[in-house]
Amino acid sequence: MAGKGRRFEYHFTHISHTGEFKISKKPGKDGEVSVETLTSQLVYEIQGIRGLPPPPNTKVGITAFGGYRAEYHVYLTSLYIEEKAAMVKAQAIAAMRPEMYRKFMLLKFHIAGSPNPDARTQDAATVDLRIFAQTDDPELLGPEKFLLWYSRQGTGRPYYEYWVSLLGQSVVDERVHLHNGEIISFPSADVTKTYPTQQKSYDPDMAQSDQWGPTVRTPLGSIVLGRSGDKSSDANLGLFVRHDDEWDWLRSTFTLAKLKELLADDYAGKPINRFELPNLRAVHFLLHDHLDRGYNARAGLDCLGKKLVEYIRAKIIDVPERFLKRGRI
Repeated sequence: MAGKGRRFEYHFTHISHTGEFKISKKPGKDGEVSVETLTSQLVYEIQGIRGLPPPPNTKVGITAFGGYRAEYHVYLTSLYIEEKAAMVKAQAIAAMRPEMYRKFMLLKFHIAGSPNPDARTQDAATVDLRIFAQTDDPELLGPEKFLLWYSRQGTGRPYYEYWVSLLGQSVVDERVHLHNGEIISFPSADVTKTYPTQQKSYDPDMAQSDQWGPTVRTPLGSIVLGRSGDKSSDANLGLFVRHDDEWDWLRSTFTLAKLKELLADDYAGKPINRFELPNLRAVHFLLHDHLDRGYNARAGLDCLGKKLVEYIRAKIIDVPERFLKRGRI
């Protein structure tokens, strides 16, 4: 990987009729096929597989027009950032008047990042005040209004909301379209099984202890890998380690309460499910509606939840010193 990273390729899998498989990538392409890269995909996508029969229903995604949105960015530098942001918000709301302000379904002012107090460049001392608007009235986002209030892009581009419905397999005609024009239809599964609609969520069956010796305050990502991403409006977060003793520490440390603590102000009180994948040395969390209606509707910067794992891995926690002596990731 050193010095590369220019032409990444997806992994692909060769599967034989016996169930044996081999995972590789195209020769000469950048990237890595390893236990760690494959585990990161498993903790994100699969959430545990046992080779059981499919359910009698199948998922169907539904997309609906949600309205219009636009955003504007003000760059604030160095001192009194909170006060400057409050002044911009007050001026904008005053300029549009209360009758206009009430027509927005969402008008959010939020600061992205924090300035370096002793920066060596002006850019490093600057943060982004992002103003995000959603409305069902495109007139509010036209240049004669939005541009005057904020002086920049009022794109008025549409956004969409998503739902997932369940239909019986028998009403879905599943087909594969081949490159030669042939279409192959697949019948519904003969054997199905009904599963609980709510996956079991549980905290560890072991308590934290001092068995791992002295600890050091350091970023979680010094020894923990992971992957995160969106599942409609929900966010998956999978964390895993490379050694068995680290696994015992990870699963005893990462309780639901611990994750909520690390999420800090991003935890809005919505349900979180937790379960373990021992063979992957992984703890998996499903954060319900963490992405606020999903990709097209979310007002936050990380609309796909891909950076959630890096936000958590950067948190400073107590890590056993003996794990760090093996080397940091």
